[in-house]
Amino acid sequence: MKVTYILHSCYHVELEHTCLLFDWYEGDIPPSEKPLYVFASHCHGDHFSPAVFEKTAQQGRQVRFLLSNDIWESRVPEALREDTLFVAPRHSYEVDGLKVGTLRSTDQGVAFLVECEDKRLYHAGDLNCWVWDGAPRLQNDQMTELYRQELTALSGIELDAAFVPLDPRQEADFDLGMRYFFETVGPEHVKHVFPMHMWGDHSVVSLFKSDPNYKKYAPLLMDVSRPGQVFSLD
Repeated sequence: MKVTYILHSCYHVELEHTCLLFDWYEGDIPPSEKPLYVFASHCHGDHFSPAVFEKTAQQGRQVRFLLSNDIWESRVPEALREDTLFVAPRHSYEVDGLKVGTLRSTDQGVAFLVECEDKRLYHAGDLNCWVWDGAPRLQNDQMTELYRQELTALSGIELDAAFVPLDPRQEADFDLGMRYFFETVGPEHVKHVFPMHMWGDHSVVSLFKSDPNYKKYAPLLMDVSRPGQVFSLD
C-alpha cells in the first residue's frame, strides 16, 4: 500500500489493483492506470472542487465518484453522473466489490470507512472534536460528546490506515480529535494514522508526538511534513 499526502485533507492511496483519492481540491495526483475511486466527504471548498472531474479524467481508465449527498448533483458533469454515487451519513454501500460505510460529521457531510483489497481505511473528513477557545462551555461539552459518540462506530474495528484531523487553529485543543480517536479505536487496532486538516502547519505533528501523555500513540502517527510525501506501507 502506497499513501501519498497531496494537501490538507487530501490523500491518495494506491493498492495492488485499485487507487483511492480522498477530499481532493487541488494538488498533483499520482499517475496510475488502475481503477480510481474518488471520495469527497462534503462540499466545503477545502475538501471538494468540481475540478476533480477534469483532473481525474484519463482515456481508458475507470473512475468512479463517491460524494457526500450535501454536494449538489449539478456540480457533477452530466456525462459522469452514472459513475457517481451520492452517500448519506450512517449508511453502507458496495461499489464494484468495494465496501463503504459512512459516519455522520460533526460539521458537514460524512466520514468514510472503506474496505478494499483486504485493507480497511478510515477518512474522517470534517468529523472532528471542534472545540474552540472562547466558545461557551456547554457548546464545547456537547461537541465532545457528539464526537466521541460517533467514533464508537469504529470501536474494535481493525484499521490499516486512518486519516484524522489535527487542526492548529484549535490552539490548545488541537489534539482532542486525534486523542479521542486513539482512545476509542485503541492503538492496538490501527496500524498507521495520518494527520490532516493542518492548514500547512505541519508542526502540530511533532507537537502531538512529543507530548508524554501520547507516548503510546506517537509511533503510529506518521511524520507528515510536506505535500507530495509518499509512504510505502505493508
